[in-house]
Amino acid sequence: MSLEALTARGEKMHQDLGREWYLVGAGLKSNPEFQQLYQRYADLTSPEVVAEARSAGTIELFEWAADLAIGRRTAALEEAQITWETGAVLRVGEREIPYLRAPIDMANTPDREFRIALDAARLTAVEAGLNGIRRERFAVEREDILALGLGDYVHARATLSGLDLDALGRAAGAFLVRTADAYRDSLARVVRQRLGIAVGDLVRSDAAWAFRSSQFDAAFRPTELVAMATRQMGEIGIDPVQGGRIRFDTDERPGKQPRAFCAPVQVPDEVYLVLRPRGGHQDYRTFWHEHGHALHFGSVDPAQSFAAKWLGDNSVTEGFAMLWDHMTLETGWLTRFAGLSPRDARTLRFELGVSELFMARRYAAKLGYELRLHRGSYEGRGAEYAERLSEATLFRYPEGDYLADVDPGFYAARYLRAWQLQAAMGETLRERFDEDWFRNPRAGGFIQHLMSSGQAENADRLSARVTGGPLDFEPLVRQLEAALA
Repeated sequence: MSLEALTARGEKMHQDLGREWYLVGAGLKSNPEFQQLYQRYADLTSPEVVAEARSAGTIELFEWAADLAIGRRTAALEEAQITWETGAVLRVGEREIPYLRAPIDMANTPDREFRIALDAARLTAVEAGLNGIRRERFAVEREDILALGLGDYVHARATLSGLDLDALGRAAGAFLVRTADAYRDSLARVVRQRLGIAVGDLVRSDAAWAFRSSQFDAAFRPTELVAMATRQMGEIGIDPVQGGRIRFDTDERPGKQPRAFCAPVQVPDEVYLVLRPRGGHQDYRTFWHEHGHALHFGSVDPAQSFAAKWLGDNSVTEGFAMLWDHMTLETGWLTRFAGLSPRDARTLRFELGVSELFMARRYAAKLGYELRLHRGSYEGRGAEYAERLSEATLFRYPEGDYLADVDPGFYAARYLRAWQLQAAMGETLRERFDEDWFRNPRAGGFIQHLMSSGQAENADRLSARVTGGPLDFEPLVRQLEAALA
């Protein structure tokens, strides 16, 4: 198969997979058919295609072909996980709660005993059903990756992605040390006001409620979410739906995944933003994160290559998504678009800053854990997972999530690089277009021009070109310090 034919057929496969992910994740289809799709495109998952992509000379094509081959072998396990998640029911006392509903209920109830009981029921279900699926999925992926002859799993993934995973892991460890004192002190303030308990008594199920900021819900009504986004996009000069190419799916629906997502079906012509509302500022921030993805995909120049549209370093699209969602943490945005008083905006910004530091530290710890996990056994790693995550976040994590909390392919590394990229781009936008860049049409044009390239550049090259500096944690530390000041 010629390279041109390979990429043309690959684009069609991405479109079909994207549509299937949208329908299943949005709760519009209960029976996923990923295995059938991979069978339909079996010609793209052969060892010969992987070898051809490897010889083409670009890591993007090689990584893509390798992941397609892995995807075909793990499709049945992906279907099994979705089927399990959709059908699992948790029992808490006399109540039956769908597994997919649990994160929403956990974030919305002030009843700590119920949250703890619900998380315990979730964990029991995960240990009995989900972890076995995840363990098998990771084992299959590792087997295929090792067969490429690129060294151990970590080194092979580093080669395929072009990322120095061990170096990023060391930098993430240094970030944890540097931010430890500020995190503990600021978290204690939030926990004291929100939960009335000591930091040492926190458990994982406390996190969603601790950072819920429900006292500001009146400023973030679900019915006004799209209207507010439309208003802001009007000020910055960007069409929020890109001429109809972006479609919003924000309705509550049984079977809908609790984790919001963006599903590009045809880049740039058909992109879905899917959100299952939970309430409050978190919905707005999550909407803007996924809208950032959607704007990125929906703004790609149609003349861009297959690789720029579909492949490349996902730190870039995650970076744009974070750039937009971090805007909702700014005092100026909170006063102008949410209508908060300056005092309330400062209070909320502090709470959101603590939540942001919690998440960044959580992913820094996840990467350190995953580097060790993928170099060893997938059995019996619960104690190490719980220790690392608990130490980083100061919420006591259960051992049973040691596989359920792992995204395939070191995606935690993409998130960490995205945090670095968005912070550096945010500094550049403030320098060029002032603090209120998020309502400046010149900034809008500048950002949309950057997004039009898709992922033609990796995050390192994009950062160097736009900000003049390399990716590192320094801009993120400055951003967090400003939020916590």
